[in-house]
Amino acid sequence: MRITLQNVAFYLAERRLLTIDSVVDGDFMVMDQSSRNRNFKIVRQKSPGFFIKQVRSQTPHYTQTLEREAACYQLAQSDHRFAGLAALLPRCHHYDSANHILILEMLSEAQTLWEHHSQMRGFPLETAELQGQCLGACHRQTEISERRLAQLKPFPRQIPWILSILESNPHYLSQMSRGNSQLIGILQQYPEFPAALKEIRAGWAFRALIHGDIKWENLILRGDPENGSGSLKVIDWEMADIGDECWDAGAIFQAYLSFWIFSLPLGPGTSLEDATRASPFDSEGMQPAMAAFWSSYARRRGLEGEAARQLLERCMMCAAARMIQTAYEGIQQSPDITPHAICQLQMSMNILRDPQAAIRNFLESQPRSELA
Repeated sequence: MRITLQNVAFYLAERRLLTIDSVVDGDFMVMDQSSRNRNFKIVRQKSPGFFIKQVRSQTPHYTQTLEREAACYQLAQSDHRFAGLAALLPRCHHYDSANHILILEMLSEAQTLWEHHSQMRGFPLETAELQGQCLGACHRQTEISERRLAQLKPFPRQIPWILSILESNPHYLSQMSRGNSQLIGILQQYPEFPAALKEIRAGWAFRALIHGDIKWENLILRGDPENGSGSLKVIDWEMADIGDECWDAGAIFQAYLSFWIFSLPLGPGTSLEDATRASPFDSEGMQPAMAAFWSSYARRRGLEGEAARQLLERCMMCAAARMIQTAYEGIQQSPDITPHAICQLQMSMNILRDPQAAIRNFLESQPRSELA
């Protein structure tokens, strides 16, 4: 069965998620928001809405990722050991495994963290702490024993592709843009990149259920963290896997740094120093937020001392690798590598060359000129 604008109301009614009377009365609006999957947003005034996701084609590439997302919802709803995960997920109303259709609650009166920081024109500490609390609680409660790991079938235990991009010829490289090719050339030019990516890959641990694609576009904020009413939901669990929690935590550091880089008005003839001064975002305000995130995350994980220090250093290295991936994905349609992607690579190199210095620079108050 294929969900369409014409039959979606009947599909929901058949599963007793709404009544045809409510549709006739006008309390029903459907919007097609398809991208990688076929997505439909159902807006209702008198009742909660829905977000419906269906794979575009029933090929393993598409169906397996949706099965992974559905498995996360099943674990959250049926296993008390995943209570930390349940708190982060929207409500799942139904999963149709035969037709690969996932029906979720629609998060109303909410905004992505990218939108939130853009609107605030800054980096609120309360929002940073909320990210650390939620992610730390989730990782602490989803650390999994070897026996339990064997029971979790939908998760393939894959290492992020970016960590092997210089040592393999994966199928997606056949569709590189010229900008992607230039980025790969820069990575190959500097030995620090392949050495660091290999080190991260060698230390990869399969010990927790991770999201795998943490970015501010996938973090949905409801309420106001500044007055204590904020809550955070994480969407798009298609890349969820059993893996290294440092990849998720490092992605939060990367989100701050990449957001700030994309705020810079970089262009021909504009130096980084001039662009930094012209940015609407004060980089010095970003550092306390990153420190607040880590403090909150480590506290929820129960980390302290040497264990916390070692994990933080690995998280910072994962942040650098994740930034390379963000740069690559951002220029997949670009004829040339962009100034922002070059800035991301420079930032990544600085972190990978000396993660401890990066921790001092980014998690402590420093002059803005030391950021890049």
